[in-house]
Amino acid sequence: MNVALVRYRYSPHGGAERYLDGLLARLAGAEGTRVCLLAASWEGEGASVVPLVRVAVPPKPAPLRLFLFARAVRAWADAHPDHLIFSLERVPGADVYRAGDGCHAEWMERKRILRPLSWPLDHLRPLNLAYLRIEKELFTSPRLLSVIANSGRGRDEIVRRFGVPPARIVVVRNGVDLARFPLERRDAAASALRASLGIGAEETIFLHVGSGFARKGVGALTRAAVRLARTGAKFRVVVVGKGDAGPYRRILREGSAEGRVHFTGPVAGAAEYLLGADAFIFPTIYEPFSNACLEAMAAGLPVVTTAVNGASEVLRDGVSGFVVDDPQDDAGVAARMEALLSADTRRRMGEEARRAAAALTPERNAEETLSVLEEAWRKKAGPGGGAR
Repeated sequence: MNVALVRYRYSPHGGAERYLDGLLARLAGAEGTRVCLLAASWEGEGASVVPLVRVAVPPKPAPLRLFLFARAVRAWADAHPDHLIFSLERVPGADVYRAGDGCHAEWMERKRILRPLSWPLDHLRPLNLAYLRIEKELFTSPRLLSVIANSGRGRDEIVRRFGVPPARIVVVRNGVDLARFPLERRDAAASALRASLGIGAEETIFLHVGSGFARKGVGALTRAAVRLARTGAKFRVVVVGKGDAGPYRRILREGSAEGRVHFTGPVAGAAEYLLGADAFIFPTIYEPFSNACLEAMAAGLPVVTTAVNGASEVLRDGVSGFVVDDPQDDAGVAARMEALLSADTRRRMGEEARRAAAALTPERNAEETLSVLEEAWRKKAGPGGGAR
């Protein structure tokens, strides 16, 4: 089986990139599977695992870049009919598409929460128009053999919005390597984190990791912090990731809770923050399946997230964490944070969270992904036994 994996850009930071590194290595190691990578730009070690085919497209303007990249991939696919095109990007004409980013159409609908006044204009922005058009072409393409969704929620969105037959969509949940989060390091990581930010031993540390603060729910998190601070609770919130902290600092300042929340910016060693924290709070507006939540569970942290996060499907509400129905319900988030001020509750839920994460191994993810690819390869080969 010849597989051409498509990814526009790779940078060495983020859960999606860790997923891709592991997937490339495991696919390349599968018996009888030959893998190459189609990408416009690549950084890090992953490119050395498989042959790299650079797809040259101008980086700007972004809408044009999307169309040119998709066209270039299709041209390569037409010239290499003996390859199965497995895309992690919205590329019409792919044989298999992993919908790791969910549906852009669904995200545009969810953005109404954030921008109720300007929301109608968002649909007219050239980049959003390009995404919506390419996404529709992808899901309605006759060449699309299979779709991999990382959650049941993501699968249902694709069926509802584009009419893709449910039988053509396979749910393959993200995987996590527990070895990255050795529990024996927790005490040292906690001491280092508290010392670096001046957090007292008696204060509960609530951690949030994610870039793009508006989408990830930092608004609800900071409002919840204001509510919890008014109770006199001893806690701090640590927000790790890239984003404009200005609007959220203003919320905290107006609520007399500015000293309760630390914005670190992006960090290289997020695993140490996870091991050093007490609980993980992720009240996202829209997330197909948050790797950050899964990694927090692997680190033995109870997780508070929302029902619009596909990762909520692997949480047991009230057992391994809490699921808040409405992403805007900062009172609900604050109430769950208050419940996690109890060390006994955190310990019990954290153990359950790590146990749930242990079942979602990278090996299981790779095996299930490989099974989808092999089935698609058989479909593409047809009765004659050779790829079309």
